[in-house]
This record gives sequence, C-alpha cells and structure tokens, in this order.
Amino acid sequence: MAFFLENFMKYKDMEELRKELDLLDNDLIKLVSKRFKFIEQAAIIKDDISKIRDTDRIENIIKRLRGLAKDNNISPDIVEKLWRFIIELSIELETEIFSKK
Repeated sequence: MAFFLENFMKYKDMEELRKELDLLDNDLIKLVSKRFKFIEQAAIIKDDISKIRDTDRIENIIKRLRGLAKDNNISPDIVEKLWRFIIELSIELETEIFSKK
C-alpha cells in the first residue's frame, strides 16, 4: 500500500482532495450506470430465470478481480466485498426485469 499512497500524496488540503474525489465519484456513477444497462440487456436475453444466478460466472469474476486488485495495490478483500454487493444488486435487477417479461 505504500506505493499507492506515495503516488497520491500530492494534495495538501482537503478542499482540493475532495474536488478530485467528487470528480472520481462522477466517473464511477457513469460506469455503474453503464454496467447496469448491460445487466438489463442480460435479463432480456436470458430465456430462463434459473440462468440469472450463475455461480460459476460469479466465482470467475471474483477470482479475476481479486487478481486485478493485487495488480493495482488495493485489498482483494475490499474488491471482493464490493463486487459481491454489485453482483447481488445486479441479480435483483435481472430478476425484476425477467419477471416482467
């Protein structure tokens, strides 16, 4: 984690840092929105509600992202918790859309 902190210690005051965080949050919202649009499409494409929760796919995603987290100096445990939450929300959305077909 020291490498991560060294590269981001350029901010000297909270106002400047918060502005950067706000911009990052804006980008994250756009990416999450894009991801959920793909989830909506998945719900339309799937022909069986039992295909919504694909445990093999989930575990492959988690494994891949844990590796990516290590490569980017972020805790794999944090990334896993975050993505499992995102995946559960995605499953809820898919189920809701699927049930309206």
